[in-house]
Amino acid sequence: MQCMLNVKREYTAEVAVIGGGTAGVFAAIAAANTGADTLLVEKDGRLGGTITTAGVDFPGLFHAWGKKIIDGPCWTSLEKASALGGAQIPEITYKPKDHWREQVRISIPVYTAVLHEMCKEAGVRVLTNAMLADAKETEQAAELFIAEKTGLSKITAKVVIDATGDANLVQQMGYAVQKSQKQQPATLHNHLTGYDMKNVDMAELEEKFQKASFRQDITLQDMLRYLYGEKINNHIPSIDADTSEGRTVLEETALAYMMELYTFWRTVKGLQNLTIDVLSEETGVRETNRIVGEKTVTAEDYVSGKFYPDSVCYAFYPVDLHVAVGIEQTFLEDGVVPKIPYGALVPKGAKRLLCAGRCVSSDTYANSALRVQAPCMAMGQAAGCAAALAAKYNTGVQAVSYEALCSSLKAIGAIVPQEKEEM
Repeated sequence: MQCMLNVKREYTAEVAVIGGGTAGVFAAIAAANTGADTLLVEKDGRLGGTITTAGVDFPGLFHAWGKKIIDGPCWTSLEKASALGGAQIPEITYKPKDHWREQVRISIPVYTAVLHEMCKEAGVRVLTNAMLADAKETEQAAELFIAEKTGLSKITAKVVIDATGDANLVQQMGYAVQKSQKQQPATLHNHLTGYDMKNVDMAELEEKFQKASFRQDITLQDMLRYLYGEKINNHIPSIDADTSEGRTVLEETALAYMMELYTFWRTVKGLQNLTIDVLSEETGVRETNRIVGEKTVTAEDYVSGKFYPDSVCYAFYPVDLHVAVGIEQTFLEDGVVPKIPYGALVPKGAKRLLCAGRCVSSDTYANSALRVQAPCMAMGQAAGCAAALAAKYNTGVQAVSYEALCSSLKAIGAIVPQEKEEM
């Protein structure tokens, strides 16, 4: 591998986590809390991923049927943010009128600071502004090459965790991934201000709308919903964000669509001063690759609440497949709580590699529920504990004792599914 000739720095770790989003942060914290020397690498300048850089400040559901199902460091992060006035934890009921009413709402600046502080407290070494460049697996270790601002660096680790969302590390190490024929649309979060709907000339808006043409299909009702809601609920469809080239096209398309509406609105009386005062650092991607794992969560498994002999965490969210127009949803029946098996975090045949987050081994419909942040956090904790155990006992990730993994998860405060449970 010729790039080794240009290596500027070298790092060693027992566990290395690539990706500092909602799965990766808690994978790193869990690994460190389980005793592993842990290094966390993040491509952006801050931790938090979809919550902090993509602006999705409502991380899914931590309770099911009135009972907490996801706990541990990820829940502690919300309590810490709440104590600082940076999170609103709702009252939990058995069955809310709408599932989204029990979303925790987060202040992005406060939560970002909390994540960095929790990593420091756990002893995680954090490296931001660094991106994976190459990787390989040897008999003795995993060797990763990352591009830092100062050049190419090498990481040698006993176990590595792919928390990139796109399964970048899995692909670099030569393991299989799968992809839906058409990925779910992405969303660029934003906020509109500078106008009052009482002052908008509705007749002029409708007249100009009828004469205009837009990049996407949009109705007048959609446009009014955006204006009253003070945000553009844009769905950017059919762009594969798996590569740098695809990601560039996605960001440019999302910005162009936003600016098209922005410039149109400012021609209408009452909207002349409309402005965009909040824009997320990156467009939120719902779906790219999924690993081919030792086990795969299917939609049928998910909605039935199937218990696996190696269940490591819960998830709770409706099947939530976003399409070009609207959402295809399947809600869970009373008392049903889906589970995630350890095997779905293990790329098929891997020895030193685990994954956590939306690239979990699952089919299209199951993945549309598993991709939300709360189960990604829980998967991260499970992968982190497992990686620490594999490093400690110098075993392959497939040889990790399930009993030891459950004990380690409970030791950090996480909740492990039980075969017979009452909700």
